[in-house]
Amino acid sequence: MRLARLVSGWVALALAVGWSQVGLSQGEPLANVGERSNPVAQTIVEAMRSATGAEMALLGAAFFNESASAPATGFTADDLIKSLAHSDDEVVVLSLRGEQILQALERALELYPQKNNAFLQLAGAEVRFDPKAEPGKRILSVIVAGAKLEPERVYKVATTAPMARGALGYFRVWSRDQIAQSTGRTVADVVRDYCKWQRSLLSQPAWKASDA
Repeated sequence: MRLARLVSGWVALALAVGWSQVGLSQGEPLANVGERSNPVAQTIVEAMRSATGAEMALLGAAFFNESASAPATGFTADDLIKSLAHSDDEVVVLSLRGEQILQALERALELYPQKNNAFLQLAGAEVRFDPKAEPGKRILSVIVAGAKLEPERVYKVATTAPMARGALGYFRVWSRDQIAQSTGRTVADVVRDYCKWQRSLLSQPAWKASDA
């Protein structure tokens, strides 16, 4: 009985804290957030997607704190919240056509492999791209919610209010009129809820170069 109680306590602690299953560098876990998929950033974006029931979620690199770090062996909600530049931004949901999502992904890769504040951290999507192709023609395939992206289909996409209003140049891709839902909850709110049950970082990269 005592052993069972101990095990139960350990499990509860793991669920509350969120034990990481990826080896993060203690010094610069978010330093590459403007260049490639980042486990800490992806986990935050997944919290937004999960909270809204959206098919995918996205957030620009400029909205993360590049100097922040998460522990290599475990993380708390506060660790993730400190990784945000604006944790009090509201989480909203956009209704975007597949072709708009594709345009946004191409914009995210415009400066690749250079660091780009407009690079997107993703959840619910898998993107394969050709890093050698010219900007605007780099995306090879996109999977959203387990299925191939359909240009004319409308998707629910979670993000923050500033992003939905066109921050980082995304006003060229979508309009604030496409905001379908305002949750009234901040990114910090949804991260805290997510960390109550999720215990590992989202380590599978959403972005995959064709030569990788």
